[in-house]
Amino acid sequence: MKFLLCGLGSIGKRHLNVLRNLGEKEFFCLRSGNSEVRTPGDVIELRSISEAAGAGITAALITNPTSLHVETAIELAKQGIAIFIEKPLGKDHSGIHELSRICEEKNIPVLMGYNFLHHPAIHFMHKLVNEGKAGKVISARAQFGTYMPGWHKGEDHTRSYAAQKHLGGGVVLTSIHEQNYLSSFFGEVAEVKAMETKGNTTGIECEEGIEILMRHESGVLSSVHLNFFQKPYYRNCQIIGTGGTIFWDFMKPVVKFMNADHTDVWKLGAGAFELLEESYRNQMIHFIEVAKREVHPVAGLKEGIRDLEVALKIINEIGRN
Repeated sequence: MKFLLCGLGSIGKRHLNVLRNLGEKEFFCLRSGNSEVRTPGDVIELRSISEAAGAGITAALITNPTSLHVETAIELAKQGIAIFIEKPLGKDHSGIHELSRICEEKNIPVLMGYNFLHHPAIHFMHKLVNEGKAGKVISARAQFGTYMPGWHKGEDHTRSYAAQKHLGGGVVLTSIHEQNYLSSFFGEVAEVKAMETKGNTTGIECEEGIEILMRHESGVLSSVHLNFFQKPYYRNCQIIGTGGTIFWDFMKPVVKFMNADHTDVWKLGAGAFELLEESYRNQMIHFIEVAKREVHPVAGLKEGIRDLEVALKIINEIGRN
């Protein structure tokens, strides 16, 4: 297959390396001519998406700033190219309906870049929930904390897309994984409330910490804590049901089931960041299958729109719209 990368920042390079390791060899990238990022030697530069169709490209990865996702996807869809869109779908409603219409009319496969849906721990927890291991689920709690200034050594974090409102930054959109996988577990969000943390510790212009409360249509009440100021990196999920509690610790990495009588512990094999890499690998394998129209996407454009709608309600709730 021939792949077009629309953006060669850190996440674009990550996906490129995964594709290389999967044995793919034909890569193109969309360059404006203004970027300071060097194009790898095995990647052919293109100046426009119209050139991509002429080059026989059948699959594209959108890994540019969030604010450019939808307009890039529209142009790719017009050319009949299968699309991978790094999360989130966009920063607002602009262009969403046009993109949806074109993809439906042209039957364009779209996969949203929610790599945690391909993470072994998320798969295992979902399996336990579906099997009724915890009984009837009543509530769930997901937490994610990271120290944003330490993401890329030697770089000014306040200039990154995640720090700038006009590029679609902020912890709600950038860290949308928890909202997404809780919706995949428990269904559509019927009601949402949120409060932002006080005090700007990272110097960014967007929200850096938030508490979110979601009522799912299934009746499950879930809460999410997200922040850009936590040291060290932290991620977990707790699911509470009538028969016990399921708990995932990202860093261990383990999944536990606990009730009044006993505790079951499942060690997930490799280390935390090895499993994270596995999630990216699994995701690209799935995208290749989606692009070839062999399978339906685990999270397509519909899910991307759903999650963006909820995220925008959260941002509106804290007065950041």
